[in-house]
Amino acid sequence: MANAGTKVDVRLDLGKTYQTIDGFGVNINSKYWTGERLLPALDLLVNDLGARLFRVDIWGKSNWIDPTGELGPAALAPERLEAIYQGEIFQRGWAMMRYLNEQGIEPYLTASGDVPGWMLGPDGKTLQNYGAFCNMLVSLVEWARRKEGIRFSLFGPLNETDIGSPEGPTVSPEDYRRVCEILAEKLAKKELDDIRLVVAEQANFTPDYLDALVKSTKLRERIAVFSMHDYLGFTEEQYRCIIDAVRLSPYADKPMWFGEFGDLEQSGEKEWYVAWAMVSRLLDHLAHGFSGSLAWDAFDNYHDHDEAWTIYGLLRTGLRVYTPKKRYYALKHVYRCVLPGFVRIGANADSGEVRVLAFANPERTALTVVGMNLSSSRTYYLNIDSADIQGALRAGKAAVYRTSEHENFVLVDRVPLRGPNYPFMGMEVCLPPDSIFTVTTI
Repeated sequence: MANAGTKVDVRLDLGKTYQTIDGFGVNINSKYWTGERLLPALDLLVNDLGARLFRVDIWGKSNWIDPTGELGPAALAPERLEAIYQGEIFQRGWAMMRYLNEQGIEPYLTASGDVPGWMLGPDGKTLQNYGAFCNMLVSLVEWARRKEGIRFSLFGPLNETDIGSPEGPTVSPEDYRRVCEILAEKLAKKELDDIRLVVAEQANFTPDYLDALVKSTKLRERIAVFSMHDYLGFTEEQYRCIIDAVRLSPYADKPMWFGEFGDLEQSGEKEWYVAWAMVSRLLDHLAHGFSGSLAWDAFDNYHDHDEAWTIYGLLRTGLRVYTPKKRYYALKHVYRCVLPGFVRIGANADSGEVRVLAFANPERTALTVVGMNLSSSRTYYLNIDSADIQGALRAGKAAVYRTSEHENFVLVDRVPLRGPNYPFMGMEVCLPPDSIFTVTTI
């Protein structure tokens, strides 16, 4: 009988703990917030997908005070800033952020893209006028907090400065640290002490910016999160270098995120490939101790940096409809079922073709196991068990969800956590080839 299936034991260790989960989410373009136009998309992302982290870039570039670069420092005049922040584009951003606040979400405000030319050095690429740049950023944060009443505490000042325009100005690692120190001083003068930074949002997965930042004695209380970007997937050695840069420093207690992750495929013809790659990268993040990841992008839209329409979204954008793509359903296995506050626990499968990670709440009354069948030909019958599962949890049932090339986060079974069917006395899960699964009690 072809592919009759193979038993795989998965052992959970609820006493072995790793990182605490901050959450998962998306990068989102608030320019499309006009009345109720985006409500269906936000409803899907928040209430169905389970996104809790939203990285909001209101303008799309870091030149909002002077898009043409003709005004110079006069662009920072209070009356001009007031007109800008009361203008249509920013009003859309404030409205979206208020909506997120109403959903119990504090968005992460960020700035990215090119700056006014007069802030650059002679090469026209490198940020030079740090003072004016930081004054612009502080004006944004202060207006959002004090004039608009937005509830947020995380702010990302720069984006992909290691590759420069159009993602942001070029800034060296040492100068990045200096910019953050100046920004911290200016925030303190405005008594915005609870605004904390997400850095360094690098494109390249190298530790040079982290190495520079952790040398600062002035940013210890200002940096909240170290964040990187992932569109390719990385080796064990690359992960080790990044993790050591933070964990072997005075900033060892700071969480690590991926502020952007996805895949750069743009034909739109390889959606299952993209979905598989994205969930694989997300599991890589979690396996290496990262506490949060934000997909690029929430929905298909016009990308200001590249000045082009892009299809990186988890949602396909139609005239009046937002439709989940395969990548949406793949990520839902983690986003919806691994909740903020969960901790990663020990999990081991006795087959190299079955990838598995497990999570539980601090009280150990809720449990989620996520994984992939990496084989393109074998069916596996999982027996997921642990002697540590006790009480009401042990007597309960878990839902089994699956995504494959032809399934989209389908509920395929409800299984007892413990049963009499020896040798399948744990949670019994059928895992077809090339499939993603979640077993959860939530």
